[in-house]
Amino acid sequence: MWKFIFISLTTLAVINVSAVRSSLMNIGCYADFNLGSPVMNDAVTNISSNTPEKCASYCTSLSIAYSGTENGNECYCSEVPPTVKSDFCTTPCAGDSKQICGGVNALSVAFTTIPSLPATNSTKRGLCWSWNNNVSTFAFFSPSSIPWLYNWELWDPRPVGIYSTAEYIPMCRTAANAPKILYHLSKCNAKRLLGFNEPDLPEAKGGYYISPYDASVLWKNYIEPMKTRCNMTLGAPAITSSTTPGMGIDWLQQFFGNCTASECSFDFLPIHWYGKSLKNFQKHVTKVNELFPNYPLWITEWQFTGFSVVATTNLIKQAIQWLDAQNYVERYAMFAPKEAARMNSMPNAAMITDDLSGLTNAGKIYAGLL
Repeated sequence: MWKFIFISLTTLAVINVSAVRSSLMNIGCYADFNLGSPVMNDAVTNISSNTPEKCASYCTSLSIAYSGTENGNECYCSEVPPTVKSDFCTTPCAGDSKQICGGVNALSVAFTTIPSLPATNSTKRGLCWSWNNNVSTFAFFSPSSIPWLYNWELWDPRPVGIYSTAEYIPMCRTAANAPKILYHLSKCNAKRLLGFNEPDLPEAKGGYYISPYDASVLWKNYIEPMKTRCNMTLGAPAITSSTTPGMGIDWLQQFFGNCTASECSFDFLPIHWYGKSLKNFQKHVTKVNELFPNYPLWITEWQFTGFSVVATTNLIKQAIQWLDAQNYVERYAMFAPKEAARMNSMPNAAMITDDLSGLTNAGKIYAGLL
């Protein structure tokens, strides 16, 4: 069953009412039967100062053309309009009592023209390839347009001759992996090495936590020597976007305090982000760059959560165009080239179709085909 949640608009979009007002076209009042899910269900939010213009601005920030207000303060978005007319749009808008914002089971629907974004390609893009991905799905991507991959491991997941021209980048994912680095990379068979994966995430939340001090000791003993031995480019530990004390940026700053320039070197800074807003994604990436301006950024995991397939796909297209335009973002890998069932509660962002026969629209966008 389709599920939705109401999310505060302030976390999702910056309202640009004046830009929307000039292109907004009201198309009428339509019934919303609320039988399990809203009629307009690509995105949903609750706006305390709701107006048709503010709702439309929220929807257009997701590249969704149809917006609908209901019960004064509710806002719904859809790629297609409702079909059943209603006479019950009588509720004043929460943000302007002179305007009507739907009613009980009734939507005041508007249409806004959405500019089409062209397909893009960027060699910044890589694949975060799970160890249990079906090898056949490599065929859906081109190493000329997505020229690197990693798999959270120290061993290359590709059979001989498959996606072979792409660069494989190993990762020391956990503390237990650190002593195994030399075994896997004794022949200096990689140019780059990714550090620990989300060492700031507690085990209670599914992570492999490493304290900043312990991580610094492991780095000095096992990771830093690979720069001397093999001249490898080293990526710092990839942190979550959590703002909880001891996690995210706070963890990284503590780690850098224990792993100083005289003993540790870092050539780029990988980060992760999952959330519900393009603006928040941009804000987080920008903040990390401002705090650590000397390091190129790699966003090695990122994705939007809580939206429909359509809204998620639209956000992905906007996000990759923004990432491509940021000079300090050196590389990024979107989560994930998988089918919906293996997307860790993010099925609407799957890049591979359920039957493993091809790419979803999200996958086509990432591959530069749509």
